[in-house]
Amino acid sequence: MAVVIAVLDDDPAARKQAERLLSREKDERLKKGEVIYYDSYGSEEALLPYFMKYDLFLIDVTSAARDGMMVAVDLLKKNPEGRIVLCYDKIDYRAKYGDEEGISFLPKPLWQKDFAGLIDGVIAGHSSRKPRIELRGDKDTLYVTDDELLYAVPMKYYVAVALSGDRSFHAMTDMASFYSHLDPEEFMVISGNRVLNMGKVVSCSGRSFKMSDGAVIRFGFLEKKAIIKRYAEYAERKKK
Repeated sequence: MAVVIAVLDDDPAARKQAERLLSREKDERLKKGEVIYYDSYGSEEALLPYFMKYDLFLIDVTSAARDGMMVAVDLLKKNPEGRIVLCYDKIDYRAKYGDEEGISFLPKPLWQKDFAGLIDGVIAGHSSRKPRIELRGDKDTLYVTDDELLYAVPMKYYVAVALSGDRSFHAMTDMASFYSHLDPEEFMVISGNRVLNMGKVVSCSGRSFKMSDGAVIRFGFLEKKAIIKRYAEYAERKKK
């Protein structure tokens, strides 16, 4: 079990204190087989490209034009997977703005027991979350679920990934690394080292699959028997 935490605080001293306490909690959790990762940020802009990977956000921004509540509300609109907690001392966010659904409040200073309680809550809710796959591009990073991946084609320097909602992404990786993050019960490798999500196949005819976005993916004659058998086994499993 791993928990990934983001600390967003524009006070360097507060960030350092959070890092010290999280380091201690990390060591304690490791004894029980629980792994804690954490990153600290001094600005909203630094955090946003990576927000989908976090299970917990600890936020306090007081010296910028946009304070912690503004940052938290905008983050909430992006539908993050993680829980958002506003930590406060200089600005009492609840007194200033009132309660906001989806955002918790915790007064500073924070103690190690506060981190322990927050992490316990994240672990308790972890089983209901869909795992996400990190796709790194030249400039952007996406965090997507298996269900959003339709198929992928290896190119010279990247993997071209087709996503639901008529989206596409150039992942700066190779196909072996890309496929290692996928569920082999849901994804299949076919000729040309391409990968497809069997759950997104609309129909199978001859030596081709028609995908949910209308794309037709063909495969070789010599592979046909093995590929059709693999897909038939998948379809049968889904009926049960």
